[in-house]
Amino acid sequence: MSWSYFPKSTPRKVEGGIKAKSKRGKIGEEWWSRRFVEVVESYSISSRIKRGKRYARGGQVIALAIDDGMVHAQVQGSRPNPYKVDIGGASLGDEDWEQVEQAMSERAAFAAQLLAGEMPADIEEAFEACEFSLFPASYKKMETHCSCPDSANPCKHIAAVFYILAEKFDEDPFLIFRWRGRSREELLDHLRRLRSSNARAAGSQDDLPAEPSTPLSECLDNFWSAGPSLERIRIRPGLAEIPDAALRRLGKPPERIAEVRDELGALYARIVGSASE
Repeated sequence: MSWSYFPKSTPRKVEGGIKAKSKRGKIGEEWWSRRFVEVVESYSISSRIKRGKRYARGGQVIALAIDDGMVHAQVQGSRPNPYKVDIGGASLGDEDWEQVEQAMSERAAFAAQLLAGEMPADIEEAFEACEFSLFPASYKKMETHCSCPDSANPCKHIAAVFYILAEKFDEDPFLIFRWRGRSREELLDHLRRLRSSNARAAGSQDDLPAEPSTPLSECLDNFWSAGPSLERIRIRPGLAEIPDAALRRLGKPPERIAEVRDELGALYARIVGSASE
């Protein structure tokens, strides 16, 4: 019997598998995970996608890890041993990332939201400006492998991993960047440096003109006084791009205290507004 034909089989039940939160309809709560699912389903990769969704909802994915540019997973099928799934080919090179990071840093809102732990709604523009895409533009650009005997690629096991991956992106959007080759720490560190460099470049034009120094012998009487230049210093905090950035970095709160975060966010906004007046 050739591997091109497989009798109908039922996957073995799994205890403690990773189940998709979505029980029916579309998978993905946040815009970026829904976008990922749209991209995956746009690849026109056969009916196995539907079976993969059933596997994802049934908890057949028993392990999933995201390294730089790679996804490694195990999916329990009908055989005793789970199948190994690898999804790669999504990583951008360092030079590519430098271009994307520069594009991100030039948009103050992008940098502010990312530093606050949020995914900007138009983040894809930063990638498109460098002729890249947030997600792989086609299935052919990815390298996918499953240890199952099915010759089709993707098989239902790979498809199941795609759906679980989408929900992982729901929980932490920075996993998208990790899959694309940049860890959260690397991305934020590079953005901070670029923003700091941009600020120094802009601030250098506003430096106070240097004043000629006075010989010490001529200023002994008022050496410890502040002098008239102190009056030229103005301390006024600017408005933050995201007043409640610290709260947002904590992620979604439990439902029972969701209102507390909203109230604290409004309070932060009033405090920042008052401080800048």
